[in-house]
Amino acid sequence: MKSRALCEGGPRISEVGFGAGPFRGLDWGPVSDETSVRAVHRALDVGVTLFDTADAYGNGRSERVLGRALEGRREHVVLATKGGWWYVDGAPCCDFSTIYLIRALQASLQCLRTDYIDLYYIHDPDTETIQRGDIFELLTRMKEAGTIRLAGVSVDTAEQGRLCIESGCVDVLQIYYSILDQRPDPGLFEAARNAGVGTVIKAPLARGLLSGKYLKDARFPRGDFREDWRMNGRLQRALAQVARVEALVRGRSPSLAQTALRFVLSHQDVSCVIPGAKTPGQAEANAAASEMGPLDEADLDALKMLYREMAGPIDAR
Repeated sequence: MKSRALCEGGPRISEVGFGAGPFRGLDWGPVSDETSVRAVHRALDVGVTLFDTADAYGNGRSERVLGRALEGRREHVVLATKGGWWYVDGAPCCDFSTIYLIRALQASLQCLRTDYIDLYYIHDPDTETIQRGDIFELLTRMKEAGTIRLAGVSVDTAEQGRLCIESGCVDVLQIYYSILDQRPDPGLFEAARNAGVGTVIKAPLARGLLSGKYLKDARFPRGDFREDWRMNGRLQRALAQVARVEALVRGRSPSLAQTALRFVLSHQDVSCVIPGAKTPGQAEANAAASEMGPLDEADLDALKMLYREMAGPIDAR
């Protein structure tokens, strides 16, 4: 496993991290906590050192499972979580007030069985919240108190990312970037690099679309986001684009997912990718992408050109 600096002055981390979002089950389909724990252990065995979750993932389920899996090995990893969202009867709710986020952090510490968080993100705040600036004051206070080591914001857009960088209070941004969503313009990566801010890439596999395992006629459990995509035609449109990608890069890696991760890691300003994994096999396959190295320039140019030809990005949120 290759390593990269998380941010200026920050620790070195595995360039392929572990996204524990799928541990929540619910709209990600059924998942076994025991299998999730084994997936974390396998990731540790193959050199993964950054583990990412959020309190909203299963309203604490993902954090609890990850905390259990890391027990006894906590000091060997960089642990990241997020706060600001939760679900009530399947409906999302958010609160980015100082009072709520302080309570959310305390709950995350308990779920994760730790007394500090290496990297704490404000979880997808709206632009108005970012512009108001209260979250940056709070993150600074959390760092001073020692309950978090590094401050981050998970954002939806490049403009939100630039606002966070301009605050001067953020160590790491979590952003979308993949073969199917290349919207983060070079200006955002350049601004982050110049400010010493790390960039962690969420949804590098576009919520599984770039895993190569979805079929147009697939059926998913009720409540699974993929079934919603199928019903509204989004899955079929996305898979048509995936087919074009797969035809272009067939044979570059043992799997399409590994090619997709290598595409993201080919960007020199990316600190880490955090693909999700439900099983030990998925965790091991994701990690193996690091050993394969970046894609060559011809493949990168071809994938960037294909993206420009396709009808807009695939929204994997």
